[in-house]
Amino acid sequence: MRKLIISTATVTLLAAAPAMAAAPEFSKIDTDGNGSVSYEELIVVMPNVTKEQFASVDTDQNGELSQEEYEAAVK
Repeated sequence: MRKLIISTATVTLLAAAPAMAAAPEFSKIDTDGNGSVSYEELIVVMPNVTKEQFASVDTDQNGELSQEEYEAAVK
Protein backbone atom coordinates (compact mmCIF):
# COMPACT_ATOMS: atom_id res chain seq x y z
CA MET A 1 0.00 0.00 0.00
CA ARG A 2 2.81 2.42 0.88
CA LYS A 3 4.44 1.83 -2.51
CA LEU A 4 1.14 2.60 -4.22
CA ILE A 5 0.80 5.88 -2.33
CA ILE A 6 4.39 6.89 -3.11
CA SER A 7 3.97 5.94 -6.77
CA THR A 8 0.73 7.91 -7.02
CA ALA A 9 2.30 10.95 -5.38
CA THR A 10 5.28 10.76 -7.73
CA VAL A 11 3.09 10.56 -10.82
CA THR A 12 0.98 13.46 -9.57
CA LEU A 13 4.08 15.48 -8.80
CA LEU A 14 5.40 14.91 -12.32
CA ALA A 15 2.05 15.98 -13.74
CA ALA A 16 2.22 19.17 -11.67
CA ALA A 17 5.74 20.00 -12.81
CA PRO A 18 4.76 21.75 -16.07
CA ALA A 19 2.37 24.02 -14.19
CA MET A 20 5.16 24.87 -11.77
CA ALA A 21 7.85 25.31 -14.44
CA ALA A 22 9.91 28.49 -14.40
CA ALA A 23 8.97 29.01 -10.77
CA PRO A 24 10.08 32.07 -8.86
CA GLU A 25 12.21 31.81 -5.74
CA PHE A 26 10.49 30.58 -2.60
CA SER A 27 11.14 33.85 -0.76
CA LYS A 28 9.31 35.80 -3.47
CA ILE A 29 6.18 33.68 -3.02
CA ASP A 30 6.19 33.57 0.79
CA THR A 31 4.76 37.08 1.00
CA ASP A 32 3.82 36.90 4.68
CA GLY A 33 7.30 35.65 5.59
CA ASN A 34 6.09 32.74 7.73
CA GLY A 35 8.42 30.20 6.12
CA SER A 36 5.75 28.40 4.13
CA VAL A 37 3.66 29.01 1.03
CA SER A 38 -0.11 28.73 1.07
CA TYR A 39 -2.15 27.91 -2.02
CA GLU A 40 -3.38 31.50 -2.04
CA GLU A 41 0.19 32.83 -2.08
CA LEU A 42 1.21 30.40 -4.81
CA ILE A 43 -1.58 31.14 -7.26
CA VAL A 44 -0.72 34.84 -7.28
CA VAL A 45 2.49 34.02 -9.15
CA MET A 46 1.49 30.65 -10.62
CA PRO A 47 -2.22 30.91 -11.46
CA ASN A 48 -2.32 27.64 -13.43
CA VAL A 49 -1.54 25.45 -10.42
CA THR A 50 -4.65 23.59 -9.27
CA LYS A 51 -5.56 22.73 -5.70
CA GLU A 52 -4.98 19.08 -6.56
CA GLN A 53 -1.47 19.78 -7.84
CA PHE A 54 -0.73 21.85 -4.74
CA ALA A 55 -1.97 19.06 -2.48
CA SER A 56 0.12 16.49 -4.35
CA VAL A 57 3.36 18.30 -3.49
CA ASP A 58 2.30 19.10 0.07
CA THR A 59 3.86 15.88 1.30
CA ASP A 60 3.15 16.45 4.99
CA GLN A 61 -0.43 17.48 4.12
CA ASN A 62 -0.43 20.53 6.39
CA GLY A 63 -2.01 22.78 3.77
CA GLU A 64 1.17 24.74 3.09
CA LEU A 65 4.39 24.11 1.22
CA SER A 66 7.65 24.20 3.10
CA GLN A 67 10.69 25.43 1.21
CA GLU A 68 11.81 21.81 0.78
CA GLU A 69 8.44 20.73 -0.62
CA TYR A 70 8.36 23.71 -2.98
CA GLU A 71 11.91 23.17 -4.24
CA ALA A 72 11.28 19.46 -4.79
CA ALA A 73 8.20 20.30 -6.85
CA VAL A 74 9.87 22.86 -9.10
CA LYS A 75 13.04 20.89 -9.89
